[in-house]
This record gives sequence, structure tokens and C-alpha cells, in this order.
Amino acid sequence: MRACWIDAKGAWRLLPLLALSQVLAGEPVAAREDRAAPVKVARAVMAPVREELPLTGSVTARRLSRIAPVVEGLVVAVRVDEGDEVRQGEVLLELDRKIADLEYAGAQAQVKEAQAQAAEAARQRDEAAELMKKKHIASTRYEAAQAAAEVSAAALERLQAEQRRQAELLRRRAVRAPFAGVITKKMIEEGEWVKTDANLFELAEVRRLRVIVPVPQFYFSEVRVGAAARIAFDAYPGRSFPASVSMKVPLSNEAARTFPVRIDLENEAGLFAPGMSARVVFQLGDPAAELSLLLPRDAIVRRADGSQVVWVVRGEAGRLRAQPVEVQTGRASQENIEIIAGAVRAGDRVVARGNEILRPGQLVEIKEELPVNLPLSGLGVAGAGGPRAAAASN
Repeated sequence: MRACWIDAKGAWRLLPLLALSQVLAGEPVAAREDRAAPVKVARAVMAPVREELPLTGSVTARRLSRIAPVVEGLVVAVRVDEGDEVRQGEVLLELDRKIADLEYAGAQAQVKEAQAQAAEAARQRDEAAELMKKKHIASTRYEAAQAAAEVSAAALERLQAEQRRQAELLRRRAVRAPFAGVITKKMIEEGEWVKTDANLFELAEVRRLRVIVPVPQFYFSEVRVGAAARIAFDAYPGRSFPASVSMKVPLSNEAARTFPVRIDLENEAGLFAPGMSARVVFQLGDPAAELSLLLPRDAIVRRADGSQVVWVVRGEAGRLRAQPVEVQTGRASQENIEIIAGAVRAGDRVVARGNEILRPGQLVEIKEELPVNLPLSGLGVAGAGGPRAAAASN
């Protein structure tokens, strides 16, 4: 589109509308074209390509116990209710102990009697030994005294063992928590008679939970024990929690052709509960894999003809210019893309924001250098997956 105007001699002239607007604004066209465009850049880096596999799992208790009594008896006290958190060894329920107390007292009395008899038998043995040395008694009398002392000592040991047994039965009339957790079910009340096959409580460990993830058979061999993972929960939008694979179970669900993978989840803060759904992202691949050149995905500009370019910033401060470099891309790795061909080197600054309207050789002003999100200690940051992630989610 062009505009008409009359020069000093009265002749009609044509001028591009854009140039006319710049003239009217009082700014030369060349000055406007040489203005530095504001951009945000990121560095090309060498790093292993780590693909991701997003799946859905469920939170379960790592330990779940149905607690039964060791001895039968009458329930006289129930100390906990559903929802109570208990410590290891804490008393949950008490059985009547009157008869057990009497039996223990009887065992104590028998031990005292046996101790006296054993002491007397030992005294007679020692006395017989002295008399035998002086030839006042025959050796057979000493041997008889010695045998009597051994019988008394054995009887004492038997009664002491019975005393310990009665003490243990007495102790077991108090049902205790085998580990710390939360009472999820209570199936007993005071006044009931319980037998040893009766379930009294259900106790779930909550300070350490487990996430069970069914992994498709195609990926089972690539999910490694110890591999990094991230877990997200609907209850905590925008947050993810680091974890690692604890165990792979080589037992398939034949209907779905999936294998369970377990992830132990620390829960000291009480943020999670059994029954929650979890979105788990596994880091695939060998941590010792070869390094590849990676760029942020936003640095790639796709042209209409299917080619791909990145804008590389070169020059000195105050005279930085952006130049297009055609590249070929490979695998995706989180928020990054692998560069398999093109004149880009590790450490080059590439435009990640503001690269849509750049011209070759255009001056640019770097407003910010963006960090490149990479796996840290085997754990990647939140981001999109790769081709495998897309395949797993379909």
C-alpha cells in the first residue's frame, strides 16, 4: 500500500505508507529498523536425554495389620478408637487378668519353695562331701546327696520357667500396637469375650506409605529399581514430590498386561493418605548414557516449509545480533529438545522468548537468561514428557 504526496515543485510522489508514518512521527526508517529487539535467551547445554513416562497409581499402606489377641479372655478396656494414631507398643485393649494374676502368684510361690529345697539339697551335698573326705561316711551317701541336689536344681529351673510363662501370659492380656500407625477399623467393644482367632483392630502405617503403579509390559524393563520419579496429587495442585522406584514385581496382570511397580513414600508431615490417586512420572533411560546437545523447546522456530531454525545471539555487549541457524531435532527430554544437526554449540545463547518476528542480523537486547531445566541427581523437574510419554498417555 502506498501514499501520495506533492514535493516542493508540485509533483506527485509515491511513498510507502509505513515510511510515511515514520516520517510523520519524526523518526527515520533506518533508525527504527536498527532498534534492538528485547529477547530472553537460554544456553545450549550437553546433557543426557532422559525420557519420561507418565502413569497413574494409587497410594496404599506399606504395612496393614489385622490385630488379634494371643490369649482369649474378657475385654475390660478398649483404649483406642477408629482414626486414632498410636505409637509402637502402645496398649490398645486389655483383657481381664484376675485369674492370670492368681496363676502367676501361685507360680511365684512354687519357685520360692523350690529355691528353699534346692538350697537345702545343696547344703546336704556339701556336708556329705566334707564327711566323705574324713572317711566318716561311705561315698555312696555323698553320691546320693549330690543327685538329690541336682534334682532339686532341675525342679527349680522348671518352676522358674513356668513362672516366666505365667508372666508372659499376663503381659499378653494387654494387646499392643506392633508398629506406629492409625487405627482404621475397630471390631470389638468392652464386655465381649474374644478368642485368639478374632480380629480386634486394623492398623495401617501412615508415616511411610507406598505408591503402586501398574506399568505396561512395553516399559517394564526400562523402569529400573532406584530410578528417579516425580509424584503429583490432586490435593496439591502445582506441586510434585521426588521419589524413586523401590521394587518391581515380576507378576503380570494378565487382563491388562501390566506389572506393579512400588514406590515408597515418606509421609512424616501427614500430607498423604491410603486411597489417594497419584500421577507418577518415571525417568527412563540409563543415567550413564552419552551426552547430547539440548535446547529449550521454545527456542525452535518451525517454518511453513517444515524446516526448523534457532536464533543464535552473537556479538559483544551493546551490539548483539541474532542469526538464524537451521537445525534438525531428535528426542525430547522434559522441556528440552535434542539437536542432532546444525551449527549450534554448547554454550551458545539462543533466543527462547521473542524469536517469532526476528530478522537475520537484527540487533537484540537480552532481558533475561533463562535456566535450562535438567535432571538433578537423577530427578528431572516438572515438564512435558517425550515421545514415550505421548505414547503412554494415549
